[in-house]
Amino acid sequence: MTSTTRATLVLAALCAAGTLRAQGRTPEPTRDTALVVFDDDGLRIHSADHRKQLKVRAYVVIDSRNVLSDTNDASASGLQLRRSRVTFDANLFPGIAARVMYDVAAPSGPSPIQDAYVDAGLGGGWWLRAGKQKTPFGLERYMSISAQLLPERSIASNLHPGRDVGLLVTGPLGGEHVEVALGMFDGAPDGGTTQDNDTNDDKDFTYRIWFKPVRKKVNGAEQGWGFAYNGTTGVQSSPSASGTHLPTFKTPALLQWFGYSEASGVHATGRHSRNGAFTYLHQGPLGLMAEYLATSQVVSRGASTATIGTTAWVADAQYTLTGEPSAQEGITPHDAFDPEKGHWGAWQVGARVAGVKVADEAFPLYADSTASARQAVEAGVGLNWYITRLTKMQIAYEHTAFTGGAKFGDKRAEEYVQLRWQAYF
Repeated sequence: MTSTTRATLVLAALCAAGTLRAQGRTPEPTRDTALVVFDDDGLRIHSADHRKQLKVRAYVVIDSRNVLSDTNDASASGLQLRRSRVTFDANLFPGIAARVMYDVAAPSGPSPIQDAYVDAGLGGGWWLRAGKQKTPFGLERYMSISAQLLPERSIASNLHPGRDVGLLVTGPLGGEHVEVALGMFDGAPDGGTTQDNDTNDDKDFTYRIWFKPVRKKVNGAEQGWGFAYNGTTGVQSSPSASGTHLPTFKTPALLQWFGYSEASGVHATGRHSRNGAFTYLHQGPLGLMAEYLATSQVVSRGASTATIGTTAWVADAQYTLTGEPSAQEGITPHDAFDPEKGHWGAWQVGARVAGVKVADEAFPLYADSTASARQAVEAGVGLNWYITRLTKMQIAYEHTAFTGGAKFGDKRAEEYVQLRWQAYF
């Protein structure tokens, strides 16, 4: 690879940084003059010819949680380490890269390894990813936790899968305004579940077609309008030795509000399909996002079988009070925090509403109507302080109301206040 070609690839990677993409490919090596560099983009170690690079990054998320509606101390209030991760990105050869993301504390899945994949360029802007990765379905779950408008994802993300092992091909379709992703995965359940091994012989097929008719760069942030269609389908069956392969749904306070009657012998026994669409608009300091999701799962209990449908929706709005351009991937302050110079970072306000409804066919045979709600509706507001591009504090209030879920009437509404501090380095 010539120096001119390498410079072109690096420039393209830099231009793509911070861009909201259906699937983010590991960029080419950064064009550093030194062999070892540490800055806002992490610690980078280069080979002598600068064609290979190891980049090390990490982030930590600390929460203060208080469930105001909890009068029985079912959820402990206080400080907790929500997440702590280290990421290793390695450029092994031109067009070949790999990533390993490791949970240092509080693993969010069965294994502390969250990402473990290899990227390979196929030419023409197309590339292949193989390994453990986020399933490309939905927008809210796909975004990093560091980019969330409110500290936790909405209840609608209960219909998303988490990380899964599989193969994914991504690339442009007729130009830069349409991107397609096609993949085959082991098949993770709903509820944001992450898995490392398949529980049956069947696989899930996933697709996403993302349209970006209006795209523009404003101070390094991608703005404009886009929309996408995505879905997955596959057969899920529950081996008795490893559980039911069925989801549980949780509130923003991470308390369960719906689950199948696993202990009573409810199993996944057939086709599991997801369909969804999302759209977003970013114009100046204003940002809007909306997403709709629908899933169906064949379940059984004894000789009885049913197809249970679940629908969800979420919409949010954000506005940057200090004038920085809004972006789905977060805000970069015009002036990082420096009180001596009168710089206080960037401030953003946000609001979100979301809902999830489980079909009536689930009750009472497959889910206990006295413990699992039929429907949940969430509303929340938040204030975000971007101290620097890599450091952020958030405070949010969320109210979640339920239909059903109690022995008599409705499950008590959840009121929740959360303070979050997070930093990348």
